[in-house]
Amino acid sequence: MRSPVILAAAAALLAPAFAIADSGEQVYKNRCSLCHAGGAGGAPKFTNRADWEPRAARGKLALYESALKGKPDTAMMPRGGFRDLSTDEVMAAVDYMVAGAGLNPPMRPEPAQAALPAPAQAPVPTPVPEATVVATAPAAQFDDDTATERIAGALLAQLAPPDTKIEMQDGVASVGGLGIRVATREGVVWLRGMVKTAEIIERAEAIAQAEGGGRKVENKLTSASIFERD
Repeated sequence: MRSPVILAAAAALLAPAFAIADSGEQVYKNRCSLCHAGGAGGAPKFTNRADWEPRAARGKLALYESALKGKPDTAMMPRGGFRDLSTDEVMAAVDYMVAGAGLNPPMRPEPAQAALPAPAQAPVPTPVPEATVVATAPAAQFDDDTATERIAGALLAQLAPPDTKIEMQDGVASVGGLGIRVATREGVVWLRGMVKTAEIIERAEAIAQAEGGGRKVENKLTSASIFERD
């Protein structure tokens, strides 16, 4: 039997795409500030960079998971104890608090790279003949609706199961078989929904960046594993 958390998450996805919800600021002020304003129960204080830095170092997905599932042996309950909050509202509150600390972590932490030995002497660059210099092409110029269609089509072709399709409603493309919704607003591509694995989240973002004509991508996809109970 599926847990109540899974059922709640599924119900959130069945709501109209990009439905109106409280902003991250509203959720923080009305709910999260009860603990995070003063650091009750060891909660990281709002705008306190030192409190948030070690948590942000794990990436946004880890922050979202802690907020949605809670943390055992701490005062942090699933969704902060407010079960009525939607997944998008919880994630928006996390984004607002992290930004308030002056941080903007990636979805996943960057892999550690081994230090390379410094060269004995920096190589002298070889002059490039003027005739061979090629100017970098500017970002593709097309409107937001076209960007949405391009990205949704690429997601369908590269990630979706066979015999699935795209459904369009009010400028939002829902890619069948993936659980991904795509929309482009004022030059920003938005990805929403719940997918099966974290790998799909990363691949979907890469596709959106490649097909979006240089637009910024706001990736709010979540993995179903977040809602699995141990």
